[in-house]
Amino acid sequence: MLKAMRIIAGDLAQLRSLTLLHILHTILTGLPIVFLFFVVSELLKPKAEADVRALVFCCVMVAVIMGSNVLLAAKVYVQDYLKAISITTGARLRLADHLRLLSLGFFKKRDPGEISALMLQDMAKVEQLFSHLFIESISFTVLPALMALFFFSQDARLTLLLLAAVALAVPALWAGQRLIARYGERQIRSRNRAASRILEYVQGLAVLKAFSLTGKGFKRLDQSLLDLRRDSIHLEAAAGAPIVVFSVVLELGMAALIILATYLLHRGQLDLLVYILFMIVGLKFFEPLLNLALFFSEFRYMSLAGQRISGILSEPPLPVGGVLETPEGCGVVFEDVTFGYSSDRPIINNLSLTFPGRAMTALVGPSGGGKTTVTSLMARFWDPGGGRILIGGADIRNMAPEDLNAMFSFVFQEVYLFAETVYENIRIGRKSASEEEVMEAARLAQCHDFILKLEDGYQTKVGEGGASLSGGERQRVSIARAILKNAPIVVLDEATASMDPENELNIQRAIGALVRDKTLVVIAHRLRTVVDADQIVVIDQGRAAEKGTHEELMSGGGLYRALWDEQQKTGGWKFAKK
Repeated sequence: MLKAMRIIAGDLAQLRSLTLLHILHTILTGLPIVFLFFVVSELLKPKAEADVRALVFCCVMVAVIMGSNVLLAAKVYVQDYLKAISITTGARLRLADHLRLLSLGFFKKRDPGEISALMLQDMAKVEQLFSHLFIESISFTVLPALMALFFFSQDARLTLLLLAAVALAVPALWAGQRLIARYGERQIRSRNRAASRILEYVQGLAVLKAFSLTGKGFKRLDQSLLDLRRDSIHLEAAAGAPIVVFSVVLELGMAALIILATYLLHRGQLDLLVYILFMIVGLKFFEPLLNLALFFSEFRYMSLAGQRISGILSEPPLPVGGVLETPEGCGVVFEDVTFGYSSDRPIINNLSLTFPGRAMTALVGPSGGGKTTVTSLMARFWDPGGGRILIGGADIRNMAPEDLNAMFSFVFQEVYLFAETVYENIRIGRKSASEEEVMEAARLAQCHDFILKLEDGYQTKVGEGGASLSGGERQRVSIARAILKNAPIVVLDEATASMDPENELNIQRAIGALVRDKTLVVIAHRLRTVVDADQIVVIDQGRAAEKGTHEELMSGGGLYRALWDEQQKTGGWKFAKK
């Protein structure tokens, strides 16, 4: 519960006011019992001794309290949901903002299903905790406490018996919390694995169908669902047994109360009215406690979700230097940079490299050499293990994240489009752009014509990930939004890989327009697409093995020349019929 409180730390004031309202509502719920007790007490007296004014006063108070409580209850429950949703909305936004500031290394170490479960299911549990359980638990705690005080004023012996039954039942709940903590962790891990496998199944359905691995044929999904079923059953069993024990002890306490009260009444040591009070209202004393026991199980399970979210919030974001620096220019410099996704496997080794401002630098070389890692480091998706990276003379670690992000436009090799219209997917590049600016960016990216041929033109929904468009079409849309953003540094990661020769030529022209007055970094495997680059850098095993223009590297006879010659040999390959 404390972990969940930390998640909403900024909104505790709202929760405190809501708590006070619920306590007042609970007090008003219990007060009529006190007045009705005095009404019955007066009615049982002989007529000559009955205080009519007291009777009228008590009846009026019952009516006033119940009427007021109805109005208060309506306000409480409306405020309950509104404030709970407001609190958890703020918590979701803080979590999303924190995730935005984390290194991509954090996400690489986790399954996509785990992150989605964190944002959706775990946050939903926290929301339910504050919209239902926390507030209701106040009533289930305060009401028995008020009843115990009233009972104690009438008969201390019977009240102590009730409290003794509660004290004996509590250890069962304590044991249940430990079981739920153990089995709850297992169930959450199984839930996250199942979510990841379902996501994997949906995304890879074409491959799975091609190899007849759908349904139970996809063992990874099948096994993860079986594990989830097993762990969910274990969790329910772990939660149910302690509650049954708690309930049985309370029922035995009620039975003991009946026996003791009857004995005392028979011996003349207990007033009949007090006997009736304990027999009728005593059952109501245990009822909220039984509900509270059910809530305790939910509390413990939901607190596990709170712990997971709190653990994410404890992850340190990429640090920003105390004194913020402002770049003067858009050139990028790597100074003796070293980096590895794990400490024992360096990907970049003491790399020193300059990307001149307002010029085109191409990164080429064998697969796995570190080309994409270099561009990820300059945008500070990760921090290097050693050395530093400068943009316009400013250390990127001393730049505000928003300012650094504004410096870059990316066109990734694997393009992702949102399940929105083509227009909105392009306008992501700059939300303030006008319709004409969006269309002009599309024209420069050579996608305006094919967009107009779509069913609804620019208002055509592209589906999740851009599923309704071809690979080349998706890539051109992503180039359009990069053009629209108009950032000073543009990174193209195999931007022409999915295009036919005609469109590839058009995109090369678009890139020519895009690079004016910008720093352009192009990752390319097809060397013929970057022969006009101002600088070509051959990245091999995390080092700049060679650099220069196309002509300089060709005359050098090194790795670049070998790669070029190999591509010329394979350029005209074809299937041969034996």
